[in-house]
Amino acid sequence: MYLYLIRHGQTDANVNKIYQGNANVPLNDKGKEQAKVIAWRFKSYPIESMYSSNLERALETARAINQYHDLNLNIERDLQEISLGEWQGKTREEVKSEYADFIDERRRNDDIYTTAVPGGESYQLLEKRAMAILERIVNETDEEHVAIVTHGGIIKSIIGHILELPHQKRNAFDIYNTSITVLKYSVEKNRFKIKALNDTAHLE
Repeated sequence: MYLYLIRHGQTDANVNKIYQGNANVPLNDKGKEQAKVIAWRFKSYPIESMYSSNLERALETARAINQYHDLNLNIERDLQEISLGEWQGKTREEVKSEYADFIDERRRNDDIYTTAVPGGESYQLLEKRAMAILERIVNETDEEHVAIVTHGGIIKSIIGHILELPHQKRNAFDIYNTSITVLKYSVEKNRFKIKALNDTAHLE
């Protein structure tokens, strides 16, 4: 089974370095163009099943891809981005200023992975959620080619889990808007292999 993990198109929050988390932010004009481009790339792919986060930026991207396949779109809340609680809607600079003590303490204790931002979700819980929905998808579908439109945090968590990366190493790679990360899942071995990571050839 091949699983195509697709990050949504660009949003204004991405451009302006605003924490959006699981806020329902739509695509901007560039994001809509990116969605059209990745939809065209997937036009010839033998996609048999589609899943999407319930957040609008992912749904817009998924619907663009699905116009060439006309599949039932499975909308899953568990595919949405990490909740960043009080940080959502704030710029990185605002967060650095307003939460300096929290950030310093978390860094000193080296518990970025397990400690959530105020009112939010930890990366540990995000990883559990990401792997649970991925495993449910592979267990409930018999199709060979499955597209999953989701978010950078979800994809990073999945890759980090498969590679058994410590949390300190998970910023060693990027997941760009409308990038494609391909997993191959072996039912017999119950094992994922990474076939492609952060592929953005369609944007070049």
